[in-house]
Amino acid sequence: MMPTRNLVLMVVLAATVAASLIDFESPDLASPPKDTVASLVLADTPSTVDVAPMLQARFQAQDADAFVTRSWQPPPPRSAPQIAEQPKAPPLPFSYLGKVMEEGSVVAFIAQDARTYLAHKGDVLLDYRVEEITPAQMTLVYLPLNEKQTLKFGSAN
Repeated sequence: MMPTRNLVLMVVLAATVAASLIDFESPDLASPPKDTVASLVLADTPSTVDVAPMLQARFQAQDADAFVTRSWQPPPPRSAPQIAEQPKAPPLPFSYLGKVMEEGSVVAFIAQDARTYLAHKGDVLLDYRVEEITPAQMTLVYLPLNEKQTLKFGSAN
């Protein structure tokens, strides 16, 4: 005699095979009867709405990066486009040491780091040309940009 456990398993197996072979037809609940007013209204409207094009358009409008931080703050106002600045001469690398009068003209002693120069009108020192030397100041022209710069001597000397 078979044990009870085996008998129960055989019954369950037979019920499973029978359920898979039998076609349980159920009435189609998705479509209402044709003779009602509701069926006339439903027949004119589509039963499904295709939302794929709407979602696709929405996500294409957004950035491709899903991890971009977004803010509820309004965007900052747009500023005027930046115009590239004209290049300027660097600050004068010279410092004033002293001056002397030589044959009616002023000669200046200037230093650049550890080097000392004796500057006459018209001399070219590094990228600078000495344009004018007066008792109070010296005017130099930065040659690459043709820009004038002034080295003031002060009133002590």
